[in-house]
Amino acid sequence: DRSTRGFLELYDITMKALGEVTKTVKRNFGRIHWHRLKPFSIIYFLEYMESLFTPSWKRRAHAFAPEVSVEEVIELHKALYLANLAYLNSIEEIKAGLQEESSEWELIYAQLKTAPWEPAHYIALRKNQPLLQGTVRHNSLDVLLVVRGTKDFANVLSDGLLDAVEFRGGYGHAGLVQSGQFLVDHHIDLLHSLLKMVKKEKIKLTIIGHSLGAGAATIAAIIFNEDEKAIDANVVGFGCPALLSKELSESASPYVTTIISDSDMIPRLSGPTLVNAVFDIMSYDWIERGLSDLRDGLHFLRSNLLFDISSEQVDSVYDYIKNFLETYIRVEIEEMAKAPRKDVVLIPPGRCTHFYRDGNGVTGQQSSCEFFDSLEMSRTMIDDHMIGIGYNRMLLDYMRHRLQNYQFTFEQTIV
Repeated sequence: DRSTRGFLELYDITMKALGEVTKTVKRNFGRIHWHRLKPFSIIYFLEYMESLFTPSWKRRAHAFAPEVSVEEVIELHKALYLANLAYLNSIEEIKAGLQEESSEWELIYAQLKTAPWEPAHYIALRKNQPLLQGTVRHNSLDVLLVVRGTKDFANVLSDGLLDAVEFRGGYGHAGLVQSGQFLVDHHIDLLHSLLKMVKKEKIKLTIIGHSLGAGAATIAAIIFNEDEKAIDANVVGFGCPALLSKELSESASPYVTTIISDSDMIPRLSGPTLVNAVFDIMSYDWIERGLSDLRDGLHFLRSNLLFDISSEQVDSVYDYIKNFLETYIRVEIEEMAKAPRKDVVLIPPGRCTHFYRDGNGVTGQQSSCEFFDSLEMSRTMIDDHMIGIGYNRMLLDYMRHRLQNYQFTFEQTIV
């Protein structure tokens, strides 16, 4: 029982996890010369990337992809509401959230404390379902498992163990494979006990998660579904990290749906994609743009300072900085352009649906999960990952645009 653990045991687990994450960081990033990562490189590279991944480009990239329906988005928002409840600070708050008039679930278990690879989560049963075996239609018991995403340091350690490890004939995110296995080990006996108690044939298990929670949920579903006579698990994940190798991801598509909000960086984030992005930033030739801005900045200073600066002085400063950039910085840029990039192994799992800004509103379309095999640098790549200002806003804007009703609101309120 995790609640009976002492401080020293939890300390040992945390320090072991920290050691593993440190090794992972060294393996992935040890060969990077970080002193060559200049602030100006990031600024200009971000501008360059945003000039590529425009709304027009996204529309073309999804030109032949089927669009999601209004009814599907309403159900997705219900799932997002349940995922958001997992971030609440107390069991009482989760119970209150589930007691909303529109909620179909009743809480039976919650674990809010975490340790590395042991995510917080709660379990609920669908209200008003027959408890005795009757017709074929009612031979299963509906159970809900909701897994919380990253909220504390223990979760960060789970995220940070991002090496690809062997898993079920393919590869999986090391930290999330352990997190998903924990959920199965922790609750497999409970699920079988529920089946015996209510005399049902099968558990119909719906697993929902956001971020780390979506990854752990998917791994748990893969393992739970190996007990196919007793459990039928399905997943709805929001912002799931790059989790599985291509073949394994595709094999999970019948029962795993991954929702991705526009430029959300987490589904695109793995050790190789992060390393490749750093090398791309370092090798981006920003010098001409930088010199153009330098010229404009010097003219601005000359026009606004209280004392006079001659044009010769302006030219002298400009020439000095230009010579420095051409002599030292360009050499580093050319060297980094030759650095080998890493092969990407992990992508988001299952059947991916992408909600993105299309220049007029928001569109939601099915997409190949391989579409997210590199980082899309954007000013919204962090905001897009959040539940409130990311996923909730995307789904809401999609509905308002699709219905042409800009007063539309969902039944459930996400704050």
